[in-house]
Amino acid sequence: QAYYDNLGKELNELKEIDYERVNQGKIAFTREIFAQEGDKVVASKDFKEFVERNADWLTPYAAFCVLRDKFQTPDFMNWNEYANYDEKKVAKFVKENEYEINYVYYIQYNLDKQMRHVRDYAHSKGVVLKGDIPIGVAPNGVDVWCDSEQFNLSVSAGAPPDMFSADGQNWGFPTYNWQVMASDGYSWWRRRLQYMSHFFDAYRIDHILGFFRIWEIPRTAQSGLLGSFSPNTP
Repeated sequence: QAYYDNLGKELNELKEIDYERVNQGKIAFTREIFAQEGDKVVASKDFKEFVERNADWLTPYAAFCVLRDKFQTPDFMNWNEYANYDEKKVAKFVKENEYEINYVYYIQYNLDKQMRHVRDYAHSKGVVLKGDIPIGVAPNGVDVWCDSEQFNLSVSAGAPPDMFSADGQNWGFPTYNWQVMASDGYSWWRRRLQYMSHFFDAYRIDHILGFFRIWEIPRTAQSGLLGSFSPNTP
């Protein structure tokens, strides 16, 4: 405990945040706690219910995290037999890596409890919470790994040149394949919003204009100059 108290004091006194050391410290700390109390928590009814209730997103996410660390890259195209998401292969991987999978479950379980506590405390004081939802997802993230057909992976979203940026902007994340999303009633977005509703009373969707029209840039381009609007009608 003294080691982490001193580490926290040292990091808090820095003039600039050392994100890498902060993350490494938090991971090391939570792993020590999990090693001490993990078996007891994992065996609890509350934990089991949390995992079962959220299995549709939690299990793929945990597998993604463990595979990312195993191959030391989030670029799943370098994950050999796991490059393309396969539910049966992932289920087998989860069983074979139970300890590491449960560590990820444990982190998410506690984050869920903490967020619900914050929500309940805010409500008890007459405060409502508004959550921020970015419109995009990382190209090397679990969403694209599991549901690649939902995204246009040959392009990146961004913004056209303007008075603030002569080259435009390239945000680096794929755009949505709205035709595919429409075919199942936009279930990906509905699941995302439904889960966020557990914690927030209202949403702010960053760049909500992207639901109607977005600047698409070829994946090979660096700046936003080579982009065009999609759809390209006024």
